[in-house]
Amino acid sequence: MALLEWPENELNSFAQTLVELRHQTQLCSQCFNLTENDKCSICTNPKREQNRIAVVEKVIDLVSIEKTGDYNGLYHVLGGAISPAYGMTPDKLRIKELLNKVGNLQSVSGRDMEIILATNPSTQGETTALYLEGELKSFNVTITRLARGLASGSSLEYADTITLANALKHRK
Repeated sequence: MALLEWPENELNSFAQTLVELRHQTQLCSQCFNLTENDKCSICTNPKREQNRIAVVEKVIDLVSIEKTGDYNGLYHVLGGAISPAYGMTPDKLRIKELLNKVGNLQSVSGRDMEIILATNPSTQGETTALYLEGELKSFNVTITRLARGLASGSSLEYADTITLANALKHRK
């Protein structure tokens, strides 16, 4: 409704911006983040840790991790999660590209690598993480997962059993 009240020239300008957004935005050739160039600002930043890759399902997950300011490694956006019921099988995700990236970075850096499986704590995310663990076993890398547990400010009486179990399992 608010758009109907905009002056016509502003509405036309907004519409043109949306069209340009679609044509000027592409996927990074390295991590599949959104960018206007061949590589995104994360992949071209030489100060990023080249021996650490956070594997996420979607670009918005990458954005969420970046907002924390606590991660300085690279990323790999899979493009979804394994969900056969919805037609999302491993061959439809960017898993081959991840395996190639890990192999290339290992040969270049020669350092120990960490692959952080930062998939969502859903059935599909867990399935994807388990599948990736199997695929990455042939590499000499450390595979980690994001910790699971209670959210700050939550109450134990309202937590589900899986969340409580994970909070106990990953306690510090």
